[in-house]
Amino acid sequence: MTTASPLSRSVLAGCLLALSLLSGCATVDQNIALTYTHVDRSFGSHSGNIVVTRAESLAQKRNDRGEWLLGSLNTAQGVHQANILTNRIPGEWITEALLLELKKSGFNAAYRSALPDRVPVGVAITDIKAFLNVNKGAVSDDTRHEIQFNAHVFIDGSRVKIFTVASRDNRTFGLSVSREDMERIMLQSLQEAMQQIVPDIISLIEKK
Repeated sequence: MTTASPLSRSVLAGCLLALSLLSGCATVDQNIALTYTHVDRSFGSHSGNIVVTRAESLAQKRNDRGEWLLGSLNTAQGVHQANILTNRIPGEWITEALLLELKKSGFNAAYRSALPDRVPVGVAITDIKAFLNVNKGAVSDDTRHEIQFNAHVFIDGSRVKIFTVASRDNRTFGLSVSREDMERIMLQSLQEAMQQIVPDIISLIEKK
């Protein structure tokens, strides 16, 4: 019968401890901030009034502490271990980004709980979907995220167009993805979505 040397036992203990720590980290919920900054691109100089509203997605859930469920932290095989949470509902985050970009473009943009009858120019955001999932492996983490919504554009009270906006991506991070990495992923994804929708809205408005 062979007996493991003290060095071998020490190495084995160290490996088991490292795996235990990795596993333990994966079971802890992560709370990230949904923030937005103006995209580094000009949409031109414009003027006029725009009213923006939204219909929240019923699929968006929150826990008993009032935090919104954004996604999940999983094992490398996709088995759920913990949640990715945020303190604001994604619909509010997306709406504020659109308002900011419209204001930066020169419009007098304002949020209302509903579009007024015969609104000269209005945008209603619906079918909002936003998530971020992380599969945590031994040597790398894989992320998958998506932001999607519909933008209904109204002119003189009539809906003239529905745009479907989607920004999604899969990424791999060496060792582990940080909270800052996750926040950056969501920020860049929303900036990409704004670069899709803002020029389309402006183009429709200028044709009226």
